[in-house]
Amino acid sequence: MKIKLIFFRFMIGMPLFFLLVSLPQQSFAADQERSTLQPKEGTETLLTPVPPEKVKVEMFLAKKWKKEGKAIKQKLRDASVKRVKIQYFRFGDPPSNIAIGKNIPADIARLAIEIALTYNKEIATILPEFRFFSHYIAIGSSAFDEQAEIPILPEDLEKLRDPSLSTEEFHAFYRSLTGEDKGLPTYVD
Repeated sequence: MKIKLIFFRFMIGMPLFFLLVSLPQQSFAADQERSTLQPKEGTETLLTPVPPEKVKVEMFLAKKWKKEGKAIKQKLRDASVKRVKIQYFRFGDPPSNIAIGKNIPADIARLAIEIALTYNKEIATILPEFRFFSHYIAIGSSAFDEQAEIPILPEDLEKLRDPSLSTEEFHAFYRSLTGEDKGLPTYVD
């Protein structure tokens, strides 16, 4: 009886498992293929800025900021960003990095930078746009190897925070900081 039950669960479970595992990878692989294609020199990679309500923000904060979660989400909601996920580190502080997708409007990107500076103390590294979905912002992510993180100078961060930069100018400068404007960053060789 037990063998039949185990066999039945295996026969039903395995196809479901493979179906669930393969579907997200197929869509991610297609998006990754599109995002890693580099344009010729002088062409823009910005497609169309996504509306704020389509932007997804995922942030990792120190546990001490747990009480501020609602206020942070409200700040983003005030900017029409509704897709927000906050996770808290049990011990210590999260990495001081930020990743901004290539279709994020500049004002939303600057707001994310301000939130990262307020709650994670600093932004020491940035992650290349091509590694993320175009509508995605990650703050304090530990999901990437340190070699994928590109150090950013304080004066370059200040330039990204400049409200006079248009969305196109913001992303062109961001890509120049990550090396994406000259081709793929060297750590993927």
